Amino acid sequence: MTSMTGLLGIIGSLPLARQGSFWFPPQASSVAAGTDLLYDIILWLCVAFFVAICGATALFVVKYRKRPGHKEEKTATHNLMMEVTWSVVPLALLMVVFGISMYWYLEMINPPKDEKVYDITVRGQKWVWSFKYDGDPFDGQMVTPTLHVIKDQPYRLVMDSPDVIHSMYLPAFRVKQDCVPGRYNKLWFRPTMAGEFPLYCTEYCGDDHSNMITTVIVHEDANSWRDAIIKEGDLKNKPPLERGQIIYERNCKTCHTVDGKKSTGPSFKGIWGKEEEMSDGSKVLVDEAYVRESLNEPGKRIVKGYPNSMTPFKFQDHEYEGIFAYLKSLKD
Repeated sequence: MTSMTGLLGIIGSLPLARQGSFWFPPQASSVAAGTDLLYDIILWLCVAFFVAICGATALFVVKYRKRPGHKEEKTATHNLMMEVTWSVVPLALLMVVFGISMYWYLEMINPPKDEKVYDITVRGQKWVWSFKYDGDPFDGQMVTPTLHVIKDQPYRLVMDSPDVIHSMYLPAFRVKQDCVPGRYNKLWFRPTMAGEFPLYCTEYCGDDHSNMITTVIVHEDANSWRDAIIKEGDLKNKPPLERGQIIYERNCKTCHTVDGKKSTGPSFKGIWGKEEEMSDGSKVLVDEAYVRESLNEPGKRIVKGYPNSMTPFKFQDHEYEGIFAYLKSLKD
């Protein structure tokens, strides 16, 4: 057991493959090499047994085929060495696979205890991702639609969902975890390669599941990381109209168009100041009060002809100001 642990430790310390492989993108986290190693072991074991079994089958078909003048062989009833071999060898291989799997599984679920691990709150909701950064070096909270991390620093993601199950998958990091309503799941990783990498939702979550894609940006240093988050996440210093447009791009675009075309929800073009008919037959003026109510309690009053499928949103006053300004700009 000690020798296996030492061998796995040596493998885990090997330089990461920077260009990926035929099967995978580049290895960009500290656990990616182990995941690829385990995949390769299982793959080539399957290939070896497939070739051996198919080859033996073909050989036996030819060797023991029925033909004139050939006397059938007497069927063997027992061979102790053969039975021991086909029991012990597969068991030994399974134990090797289990040992490697357990080693890397423990690596993936246990963040380092001797280092400071930075927590990022992740929310998956129909059909966008948001990432919240608290405390130093920021004044309050910052929320971005892109995940920003620093190379060689450990991170723990605290994940939830307000609506349905989503699943965050980072192929280059070889990590995946579900965002489950009413539960906080955790996932940690250490990025080892600077650059931009895709982030997907891999749990079907509704009509626009395929659009639930964003990016992980791995920065070389803390300064570029901080500046990128502030530039992307600090809306207070942006003009109200730009503020509202950013909120639309992050949270509303998948369900509401701005060109008059129908989607999951009504188009925002020309909606401000208009009377909309609700599903119960009543009419409501689209103004500040109605927009705020629709964001906080979307199921309270539903526009006629559209489903009750919107997720509640909670915004701050400066964000509502931006939303109102953006909707007003679409009036004409």
